[in-house]
Amino acid sequence: MGEGTRAGLISVVGGESTGKSTLTTALAPRLPAIVVGEHLRDWVDTHGRVPRAAEQSALMLTQHEAERAALLRADETGYPWVVSDSGPLMTAVYSIQYYCDDSLLPRALEWAAQADVLVWCQDDFPWQPDPQRDGPDARATSQNILADIIAANPGLPVRALRGPLSARIATVLTALTGRD
Repeated sequence: MGEGTRAGLISVVGGESTGKSTLTTALAPRLPAIVVGEHLRDWVDTHGRVPRAAEQSALMLTQHEAERAALLRADETGYPWVVSDSGPLMTAVYSIQYYCDDSLLPRALEWAAQADVLVWCQDDFPWQPDPQRDGPDARATSQNILADIIAANPGLPVRALRGPLSARIATVLTALTGRD
């Protein structure tokens, strides 16, 4: 990274089982990037339950703060990128989906707009079971909510990713060309 250059943020979003974690892990060494893990997944592992509606805001803030801390660390250590799996926007999506609460959306959109790229993983491959996943119907609902949010906010730096991992990586790398 050149003097005065700041690390960029890639925020990865998408419904469950859309390849977010796989993509994040694959991108990190190629960029290179510091990875911010999905706080919600860690929270559920720790607490053994899904968060309640009143806990959503704190979860979203924690994810955002982890991104900010990683950006500072990247600047200090010379990493050009931070990749967030999953960006705070997903907490707002889940809050809408499970609690009919859109109060987190304005702040989530503000933060999403600050990303260099908002990578939206599509659901074009079979759903994979996982103890924390609700199923293909929940994935479809999340994707539909994201589609509505993205359509209503055309200024977001969105890149929709489809296809196998190699195609998804190529799409992200192409989107980043010229930013370095």
